Amino acid sequence: MLRHVVRNEWRGLAADRTLWATAALLAAVMLFAASNGARWSSLQQDRRDKLVADETTRLDETRAELLEIAAGGEPRRRFYDPRNPAQVGQSFAAGYALLPSAPLAPLSVGQSDLLPAYYKVTLESREALFSGDELDNPSNLLAGSFDVAFVIVFLYPLVILALSYNLLSGEKESGTLALTLSQPVSLVRLAAAKVLARGAVVIGLTAALTLVAALAAGVDLAAPGAVSSLAAYFGVTAVYGLFWFALALLVNAFGRASATNAVILAAAWLALALVVPSATALLASTLYPVPSRVEMIQAMRVASKEASERGSQLLGAYFADHPEMAPEGEVDAGDYYSRKFIVEDEVAKQIAPLTERFEIQVRGQQSVVEKLRFLSPAVLAQQALNDLSGTGYARFEHFRGEVATFADEWKEYFLPQVFRKAVFTSDSLDELPRFTYRPEDFDAVAQRVAGATLWIALAAFVLLGAASSALRRYRLAG
Repeated sequence: MLRHVVRNEWRGLAADRTLWATAALLAAVMLFAASNGARWSSLQQDRRDKLVADETTRLDETRAELLEIAAGGEPRRRFYDPRNPAQVGQSFAAGYALLPSAPLAPLSVGQSDLLPAYYKVTLESREALFSGDELDNPSNLLAGSFDVAFVIVFLYPLVILALSYNLLSGEKESGTLALTLSQPVSLVRLAAAKVLARGAVVIGLTAALTLVAALAAGVDLAAPGAVSSLAAYFGVTAVYGLFWFALALLVNAFGRASATNAVILAAAWLALALVVPSATALLASTLYPVPSRVEMIQAMRVASKEASERGSQLLGAYFADHPEMAPEGEVDAGDYYSRKFIVEDEVAKQIAPLTERFEIQVRGQQSVVEKLRFLSPAVLAQQALNDLSGTGYARFEHFRGEVATFADEWKEYFLPQVFRKAVFTSDSLDELPRFTYRPEDFDAVAQRVAGATLWIALAAFVLLGAASSALRRYRLAG
């Protein structure tokens, strides 16, 4: 009997113009979102290509100039000498640490429009390296981008609700529900068949459109991990759709009018998709406000002034503690580059408490978001889709840590040469440290995605259980 009900439901849906109009609209917005994602991904890749080309050009020009000098020539520019390791590490050979694009990046812009995907690594302090990071901009964090993930998180539920707000109330109001239940089928089975039929259509259609959008956006399915990530993308989408169908069924189970159901479901979508995420961000920034950029800049200025006044003393103390770093002969306390890097190190030590306070506040904000994200399936779905697309916050934090490690390696290579006043040669260019991005552990990503998806599924099954209980008390009359 259930099979007959599902088949009849499919026939009814096929004859319903609302379904076809909704499908056409969903296809249009999905392709438009894919176009936006592809454009952004292409822009990011062009930027990476230009940075790589810039670094290659500088290294080639530096190598050529060093060879000219070794042959008896003079530096091409006044005050710029490629034989000086300080200038090489700071300018001539300063390299870029790049975050490679993930296969599904065109499907979700995620945090890639807020957080840097590259850093120029020089001999500057870590504070200067990361000074371009966005410290606190809730309006940007809430704005989002119109990409495939946006369509799935915000518009896909509206499609589900538009096709299921009158799941039972429509037949009740037309008088056919009692006639249907006169057959050997329970109301619970009837409702399950209706959800199954609509779910198969909507979720299947969304999966197909997501695949088309991925291909249209230029996703390379032959790339390592692309197919498995896309399969997980479909899984998150299906479970997220199940939640909204379960919510619609629960609202229908109370026997209210279709118009009332529509208002309740619209309010629920507004609360879960918009109000809760906004309130979470506001609460996080209120409980853990980060120090202002002005305060940090002022602290750096004061510390820099004090350290500069003691530059010679700091340099002498450093060489006393690290005699292996001292140049041959008499130590020049007025050496510009040696003083510069020693002063920067002292400044970093002095502002360390402020930097630590900032990091504590950021971690506090993140902890609030992590705890309250379970109140909104939209937040969970967005985070899962971002993680699968390689544009989530965690991946950028991992990249930032990789850059910090490389920056320390870069300094460890150059600073001893700076202090010892070594002469940089063309052969030294072949020994330069190179940044190699080590991807985030797969298990960590899978755990985050699985955790978010399972929580949405749990919420869906709780709603289904509540709906089943309410359906047993459903009144056909009144």
